[in-house]
Amino acid sequence: MYTREVLISLFAGVWSAALIISSWNPLSATSLSLRWIVNTVNDPWNAKFLILIMLMGAGAALIYKSGSVLALENWIGSAVKTSRDSQILTWMIGMFIFIDSYTSTIVTGNATRDVSMKNNTSREAHSYILDSTTAPVTTFGPVSNWIGYQVSMIAVGFSAAGITAEQIGMTPYTVFLKSIPWNFYCLLAFFTVGFVVITQRYYGPMLDAEWRSRKEGKLMKDGAEALSDISTDVGEQSSLNPKLINFFLPIISLLIVSVFSMWWLGDGYQAGVSVAQAFQETDIALALLYGSFAFVFFAFIGSLAYQTMSLSEASDAIIDGFKTMIIAAAIIILAWTIGHATDQVGTAEYVVSILMNIGLPGRALPIIIFLAAMFISFTTGTSWGTMAILTPIAVSTGYELVGFSIVPVLMGILFGGAIFGDHVSPISDTTVMSSIFAGSDHIDHVTSQIPYALTTAGVTIFTLVLYALGIDSVAILLTIAFVLTIALIVILNKFDAKRKNLPEIMPTADEIKAGSTSNSKIKVFNKIAVAAASFYLIYMISIFLFANLAS
Repeated sequence: MYTREVLISLFAGVWSAALIISSWNPLSATSLSLRWIVNTVNDPWNAKFLILIMLMGAGAALIYKSGSVLALENWIGSAVKTSRDSQILTWMIGMFIFIDSYTSTIVTGNATRDVSMKNNTSREAHSYILDSTTAPVTTFGPVSNWIGYQVSMIAVGFSAAGITAEQIGMTPYTVFLKSIPWNFYCLLAFFTVGFVVITQRYYGPMLDAEWRSRKEGKLMKDGAEALSDISTDVGEQSSLNPKLINFFLPIISLLIVSVFSMWWLGDGYQAGVSVAQAFQETDIALALLYGSFAFVFFAFIGSLAYQTMSLSEASDAIIDGFKTMIIAAAIIILAWTIGHATDQVGTAEYVVSILMNIGLPGRALPIIIFLAAMFISFTTGTSWGTMAILTPIAVSTGYELVGFSIVPVLMGILFGGAIFGDHVSPISDTTVMSSIFAGSDHIDHVTSQIPYALTTAGVTIFTLVLYALGIDSVAILLTIAFVLTIALIVILNKFDAKRKNLPEIMPTADEIKAGSTSNSKIKVFNKIAVAAASFYLIYMISIFLFANLAS
């Protein structure tokens, strides 16, 4: 973060791990680092993902170049007039794209980036909203590849602890459902971004970014560099016959083909295989690869069918789209490699051994697991890797120290702590993807998002302390958590705004130009805010009912 040179810093991290393993021989460390990078690229899952993001760059370029974004702006322009409206729209779309975190980022980012830019939303704010409506939503579904993976991890934990479903009267899937209300971090992270964009109470670097964007029209600060900028890399949009279908058809095809492929590749077509089982066993990378190809195919065909571009122009747009993803692909490759490097030097095992030997009582175990998950996910940049490392340890230790009653608690806390790394680690793939599809400077995205992630993590730790002290009711703990989160956001906003001599509630760009910062036109409970809050309330109630009826 100090150098702002992501690629150099990532390679330095990989090389330093190799240096330790190579007994401090710099030449051997360099050779080992390069071999690790090659092995990372050769991994079948990683190779599929790299092709996937290249195709997504091509599809996004075709959509933009065809002029369909102009048609979208004309269509929703009357409803979305301010940065606040566009931010709530982004939050709402992210709420319902829950099948996969990458898909959520790609679809939501493509659907809302230009609208957000037009309404003077900073790239930092847009990337924050994208990042906070991906993993926190997909982790509890209702249907997603994340759920399948988390259920499989609980099954591994059962095996490690010597637990059987018959013995406890619950399947791993039932335990997952009962863990959802305990996933404090994800529930609070999603709630926080919704509360912030509805009330416009920013703090930290995001407050400066939003003021700069609305007052000066600078979507990024001076010296910042977008990780991927389609408008710059692809060129001007075509004004020839722009059509909404050229925007929606590729995105809908991406969703349909991806979901169908997940189901099919998980043998969902065979008798006796449920949807949940199919999503658990599927090849998510291959499914999304098929979806991304459909994305490009329909964007290409639509551009030619409506004559928004010639064959040559469409082909050039595809190549330009590939180019927009080169830096992002390099970052992702090195991020995967540094995850492998930390595994080789035993970072996770070292952290776990320290925390497990502290000697705290069994009811304090959720605090230990949450802290371990936070640190491991931050240093390795992988939520799934963190879950794989900690789940067997958490289930075995909790079952031995307290009994099975604490296992759903530990699973919810662990999954939330693992996702903390998605929000604060610059080497997390979902963090990189959010920077890409928001067109944000990557380090600016990370540093501006950290205060909000730390706020929700801090509230989570506080509620876990209350749990350790004897409060067992998840309803009481969550109520306390939500109230405390609201209070902290308001307090931090008031303090930071006063310190920087800025408005507490961020005014619109038009109000600033008119010389007014009194927010007289901003009403929290307008139609779009009420709709967003209502959707969220229904969503939360559905989760609780689903979890409580699971057993």
